[in-house]
Amino acid sequence: MKKKVFISRQPSECGELIDALTANEFDVHAASLITTEAIHFDSTIPLTDWIFFSSSNAVRHFFHGKPQLSEQRMAAIGKGTAQTLAAFHRVDFIGDAMDIEDSAYRFADMIQKQTVLFPVAADSLRHVQAAFDPQQIIDLPVYRTIETPCSVDICDVYVFSSPSNVRSFFNHHNAHASTMHCVAFGEATAQELQQKGVESIEIPQALDTPALLHTIIRLAHG
Repeated sequence: MKKKVFISRQPSECGELIDALTANEFDVHAASLITTEAIHFDSTIPLTDWIFFSSSNAVRHFFHGKPQLSEQRMAAIGKGTAQTLAAFHRVDFIGDAMDIEDSAYRFADMIQKQTVLFPVAADSLRHVQAAFDPQQIIDLPVYRTIETPCSVDICDVYVFSSPSNVRSFFNHHNAHASTMHCVAFGEATAQELQQKGVESIEIPQALDTPALLHTIIRLAHG
């Protein structure tokens, strides 16, 4: 019998992984459990030395708001966010999305006392901001997350791409968390799963298809 995998991303966002899993005899269900909605903000944004983006959604909603920029430098939490940001602006710092805390402290150490604007979701967990003196940072809500649940069958492995997808899943499914085997995209997502009672959690070494496939196969086959 084929093993079943759920991925909390739209098929268009993980087509290569779906193909790889299908080739390895998995049944795959991919669907994002959230969507985003823009929050209007004043285009005359606060003047800071840096602007730090913790997600691709933050990048898109920020630049679609047509902010008035000057000489700010730009930072991204990881390669995926940096790729989105590069379509709008030069990227001056790229962290490691698999270890947000380490990236936050490396960035804080690099910029010292410079100031940072954080375009964020209204319900942001603010993991990166915790590494800074509150006086040197400004949060700018540019979008809100909306849960868009769908029916998810019982699977052998669940792949969660963000804390908000985890929350949406558990808010709308009576899942037996202690028996679930989950792959988490980074520490923040893993922490959210732990809070929901999940015990079997794997964080892949990277978010590319080979690393994810290897992690999923290992979990599925015990």
